[in-house]
Amino acid sequence: MTIHALQRTRYRALDTPTGLMKLFHLLLLFSLTAGLFAQDATPVPKQPFAGFGNTGLDQRPGAKKTTNPTPVPSTQSPPKVPLTTAGEAGGIALANGATGHLTEASGGQTMKMQDLKALLSGYGKAEADLGPHPDVTVYEGPTMDSGLSQNCRITYLMPLSQAESLLFKNKGISTEARAVAPGFPDGLFIHTYDAKAGIYNRLVILTDGAKPQHRVVSLLLKGAGVNWYPPSPPWKKIEGKWHTHDYMNTENKGQPGLVIDTRVNDLRQKGHYIVVNMTGGTRPPVCGSEIVKPAKASPKEDSTWYVPEPLIKLILYSLLQQLGQ
Repeated sequence: MTIHALQRTRYRALDTPTGLMKLFHLLLLFSLTAGLFAQDATPVPKQPFAGFGNTGLDQRPGAKKTTNPTPVPSTQSPPKVPLTTAGEAGGIALANGATGHLTEASGGQTMKMQDLKALLSGYGKAEADLGPHPDVTVYEGPTMDSGLSQNCRITYLMPLSQAESLLFKNKGISTEARAVAPGFPDGLFIHTYDAKAGIYNRLVILTDGAKPQHRVVSLLLKGAGVNWYPPSPPWKKIEGKWHTHDYMNTENKGQPGLVIDTRVNDLRQKGHYIVVNMTGGTRPPVCGSEIVKPAKASPKEDSTWYVPEPLIKLILYSLLQQLGQ
């Protein structure tokens, strides 16, 4: 049979219904096979919905673009229980959450806090005492510009202007700053004045944050270029390797070899306060008072700090929160 005869036979076969059906089945089989090969060539994504909702096309007009819809869990530990401010019914006014400024992780400040704890632990217990305590004395002694001829008494939470009028005839210029001493509750203020009272040439008054006027919480007298060793009794020498010679102004010895003499006059039964004297060098307890020029290996000043019992309790409470001991 010739080639032309074969072609005519094939075309006639396709013209029949049976031939057309066979061709249809062959085409259908070829299409299914090609589709399977195409699916195997396309990789299946590991996360089918990854990235959904994070493109500009997925945002409504004017909607805020979201770049990290998954919230990040907090790793901060819960805060310790803080002091709360009173300032009501005459109580002391402190900052909210006033447990102090520093923690044990604050490096060199820890030594100051340990000194403060060792000094005050024998004269009170940690307590969030926010009461007014009008019977508590902060300071009783000579005024600051009368040549020691007149005395006055300053009580706990007395308005600052009233205390100034009792301490000075003319107070002159004073400065005010936020108190940041480690171990002290937060929300206190330091007021500094020139003074002329015996060996002292500077007065520092610590107040709360009451409005419209701050109120007296503590008092500190400073004498430059002198070391004073008060008599025993009534003063008691507190032995220790002290680092701090002014707790209110956070002043400590600058060299390892310096020595600090610390003594306390306990007046809690008389007026609910103590007086702490800190000076350079050292002397054994003696019956009489000694005033000497500063030794070479000592801070060249004297600090006499008047600390009422409510403040002792608050400081010890703040130290308990900060040091965790």
